[in-house]
Amino acid sequence: KLSQCEDEEIARLIPAAQEAFLTQLFEVGFFHADPHPGNLLRLHEPTQDGATLALIDCGLMASIDPRDRDNMISAVIHLANKDYPNLVDDFIQLKILPENSDRAAIIPLMDKALSPYVKGGGAKKYEEELKRLYGMEEGSVQSQVGGFQAMTQDALTVLNDIPFSIPPYFAILGRAIVTLEGIALTGNPDYGIIMESYPFIARKLLREDRPEIQRALQEVLYSGDGGRELKLSRLLALLNNAAGTVATQEGAAFVDLDAVPEDGINFSDGLKFLLSDKAESLRGLLETEVESVADILSRQIFRKGVSEALVTLTPPRPPTLPFLGEIIPSAPKLDEIPLPLLLPNIGDDGINRPSVAVMTIKSFTDLVAPKLNQDEEIYAIGLAEAASEFFGENVAEFVQGEGLLSIKTVELLIGAVRSGVLGRSDIVSNDVVQSLTSFVGDTLQSTRGTSNQMETLLSDAIEGLSSNERQRLDDIVNELAKRILRKLVDRLSGVERVL
Repeated sequence: KLSQCEDEEIARLIPAAQEAFLTQLFEVGFFHADPHPGNLLRLHEPTQDGATLALIDCGLMASIDPRDRDNMISAVIHLANKDYPNLVDDFIQLKILPENSDRAAIIPLMDKALSPYVKGGGAKKYEEELKRLYGMEEGSVQSQVGGFQAMTQDALTVLNDIPFSIPPYFAILGRAIVTLEGIALTGNPDYGIIMESYPFIARKLLREDRPEIQRALQEVLYSGDGGRELKLSRLLALLNNAAGTVATQEGAAFVDLDAVPEDGINFSDGLKFLLSDKAESLRGLLETEVESVADILSRQIFRKGVSEALVTLTPPRPPTLPFLGEIIPSAPKLDEIPLPLLLPNIGDDGINRPSVAVMTIKSFTDLVAPKLNQDEEIYAIGLAEAASEFFGENVAEFVQGEGLLSIKTVELLIGAVRSGVLGRSDIVSNDVVQSLTSFVGDTLQSTRGTSNQMETLLSDAIEGLSSNERQRLDDIVNELAKRILRKLVDRLSGVERVL
């Protein structure tokens, strides 16, 4: 029994006991409500599944329905990152607070009552933190009296002005949490269940694809100011949280959603986690986001490559003579020369009947790779800055498209368009998709200088994938390529055809 174990041994078993309780609470919805030290047994030998702890005496159990479990998960997230305004909403959903709650009165009281608890350390440290919040200094009678009066006033406000209620299962849940925390504090005097449970919550957010969990995941990954753009720093931070590494806000004990731990997981481990069964929810959420990122980056890279190629391939201006002007007329601008192009033409029946259009390189570029609007440019800059911060300047240059397409590559692209590669009847077939992905790979390998670090990073990460993870990555890449090709066909659909 844990009641007979040394403190060091209890400390070693805390993670197993915590995982068991959180799994019962948030996964099963049926939990052991009396996990005192006498009901927890340390096994002499691990089981075949690796279990080292057993629970006995299941006479006191309780159930929680799925909706309340989801609301509790949301509450843990908001409590862990000190988001008390949204925590009020969680408490309303849990029927702890009424819908017409006075938020202006409740939020400051939440801060005073819950912040010391999140920091952990049990009743003693909670009391110390509470005294600090109310300015109750040791040895100062005046501060002690003033702090006690303020604390009493807040308590009366809660009792008289805030009509809170406790759901039936909350009392038994509170008993279980207090009991488990008491055991954990024996092995770790600074233990706090909110912060310690956050990695479990992060893993659940990444794994499950239910709408309720997806909403909570979106809230974590997207900026809290109502923004609709994914914050890469939050994605990386959440991956680290799920791996058990949590960065806290400076000078506080709360989760910093935007901070990536310095000792966090590397790129290879992050990619492996993203492609595992544990990140199913995240992959579903990122599906549209990745497509948008690929579209923005491909347009930026293509436009820069074509521009650099045209500058290099344009012949120099012919010489001029004094008083006579130009002896030889200037050559036309390359991007303004009309060219016959065989383009896709999808009919109402869904069948592609390729047809010929006459277009300049400039008009073709503007159609297949429209110039980024202001929001897209800001997003692209953010991606480059994040890439620079987390992966280095070389990767940032890759994201920005600096020098990625060589002159020869652009010539090959334009030649392929002229020869009818876009006019194939099976434009989104597996063969075309494979050709596109192979072209991207060859481009990366031939990039001068800037992609060396990126190529090494990717090859090392892919090398560490299992066969199932590699297949999942191939499927994602192929599906992404098909979507890009379909978007390309849609952008060319309005071009006037001559044949």
